[in-house]
Amino acid sequence: MSEFYDFELKDLDLRNKIILDAAVGAGESTYFWAERVHKQGGTSKIVSIDNDLPEVWIKKIITKLGDYKKYVELKEADIFDLSFLENESIDIVNCDDTIVFLNPKPLKLLQALKEFNRVLKHDGILIITSEIPIEDENEGQWKRWNLAKAISDLKGEIWSSEPLPDEVKSALELLGFKVYAEKIFPPRKNFKYQECMNEWKEMMLKYAKELHWNDHLKDSLIKSVNEVYNKVTKDGYLMNPSLYVLKCKKGKYRNSYNIKK
Repeated sequence: MSEFYDFELKDLDLRNKIILDAAVGAGESTYFWAERVHKQGGTSKIVSIDNDLPEVWIKKIITKLGDYKKYVELKEADIFDLSFLENESIDIVNCDDTIVFLNPKPLKLLQALKEFNRVLKHDGILIITSEIPIEDENEGQWKRWNLAKAISDLKGEIWSSEPLPDEVKSALELLGFKVYAEKIFPPRKNFKYQECMNEWKEMMLKYAKELHWNDHLKDSLIKSVNEVYNKVTKDGYLMNPSLYVLKCKKGKYRNSYNIKK
């Protein structure tokens, strides 16, 4: 992933900056940003937020950060409501692998971008990274992702909704952002998939058992979950989808603070 983060962080001045990390997730992106802050003198602060930050995850993220934790403040907050931040108080927003969960699209995407626009300084930078769905039905990742979506639909929920690059660029344009650099990284095989698949299987089995269905129908879903899990295990890898990066600058003249949620 070094090539990916090299492009994401290329030419960024991370000295004396306030950086919003939205949202932190497992902390992988946060680590690379904190590392780059350290290499540039350690004068910046990263505010890493997520709408669900249990203590066990905080400990994992802090452990992952190691000596770089001194640059990071972890905070439970919703990217749709950044009221704890003042207008034009942030230099850079890093939104890494987050917009897939802003359901339903596109309106919630606009809500999040509106808040990013509000908190960014007039010359602020927004960097968005996200996934392009895998279309190969033979891949374990395709089966895993689509089964998760189906089970979530049965629960009356939405698993994810991946906005494509052109959709995101259209939303950015509406709010006055200008994309100044972009790149698509091809899919790649992930051979360190086991922890991810274990978590996915545990979650899907839990969801299936919670459905108000008879045992026969639940057993069919549970069988499907196990089949997908076994396929990925047999393949020996999980195909990570293509990733795209959009590097944007906030427009100087358009004010979108009055866009309502």
